[in-house]
Amino acid sequence: MSPAPAAYAPRALRRLDSWAIGPLRVKVYHIGAGAPSDALLASARDEAARMEAEARDEGGAQGTGFVVIHEGEVGTWLLMDWWAHGDILCQRLSLGDADGFAAQDARPLNACVWELPVLMHERDAWVRHMMGGAPDPEAYLADHLDKEAV
Repeated sequence: MSPAPAAYAPRALRRLDSWAIGPLRVKVYHIGAGAPSDALLASARDEAARMEAEARDEGGAQGTGFVVIHEGEVGTWLLMDWWAHGDILCQRLSLGDADGFAAQDARPLNACVWELPVLMHERDAWVRHMMGGAPDPEAYLADHLDKEAV
């Protein structure tokens, strides 16, 4: 039997500068106690870039998505999310640190309670800016979750 979950406590959320990874433009969020190190950001960007071809190959995308870097208890999670086929959110999940990320995690994991508010916001932003008439990728990319904690 698994141990009971620890008591919930909010974690700091930061909006970072967006990244252009090939033709893919992604918003970047960080969840963790302190600001991410330059080494961690470089490692996370390298991992996201490694996944860019898969995002491009999936097709039907508007060239937009988002990344969540979550410095959690067991390590740093990288959620690489992109939109495909007009309304499908694709995701790859990696675990690592400033020294690098392991291969994509093949377990059936999606997001934890601290990451879900970002995913929910991004879903709503996608509907607002991309599915409400004329798609506006610039408006979608400018629409960030503005919270200090999740």
